[in-house]
Amino acid sequence: MSKTQKILHIQGKTIYIVKSTGGWSLMIMPDEILLDNYHNKGGHIHPEPENHKKEIKIKFNTQTENLNIIVTHINQNKKVIIKELIKELK
Repeated sequence: MSKTQKILHIQGKTIYIVKSTGGWSLMIMPDEILLDNYHNKGGHIHPEPENHKKEIKIKFNTQTENLNIIVTHINQNKKVIIKELIKELK
């Protein structure tokens, strides 16, 4: 299985950008917010680090579109406001 990882630092946040043959993921740290499209479920967000089973379907299934939404959100708010981010992703 081929896997690539990039790291983006923005406004005190670190975004881990991972692509593999099985799909993609975006992890926002230190908030521990995960977006991915693994398990053939399409794009979704895990908004609660302590409850990984909670998933909310998001509009886009592509990593690039979701990364752009996250970066814009963090730049505008200087932090992650999870309820607003979910609205922007849906």
